[in-house]
Amino acid sequence: MADTWIVNLRHYLQQDGSIGIESGPGRRLAEFFVAIVKETSGDIDEEGIFPKVRCRRKPMRKPCVGEIQSYIDPEDDAIVWRCPVCGDNGAISGWEGSFWDLSTIVTRH
Repeated sequence: MADTWIVNLRHYLQQDGSIGIESGPGRRLAEFFVAIVKETSGDIDEEGIFPKVRCRRKPMRKPCVGEIQSYIDPEDDAIVWRCPVCGDNGAISGWEGSFWDLSTIVTRH
């Protein structure tokens, strides 16, 4: 069964804006959320496009092969995301103005 994550990114960050969890599963989870923010808020890097964020779930102890699909909800600016393969999903708020918010850097076409 898929999980639903309702996340305020600020809860994972220190006062200086960096990820506040040093290591372990909590750090990997925070890195997953910031990767979704980065990929959703900005489309272009040096090579032309951000790599898609791979799903982190392991149903039946096998890595899910899905890539996260995401968008910014126009009503509340939360990033809504979902894995089309396993159904893992969630919403990320509190991402605006973070180190991973690329919306002010990237010009959308």
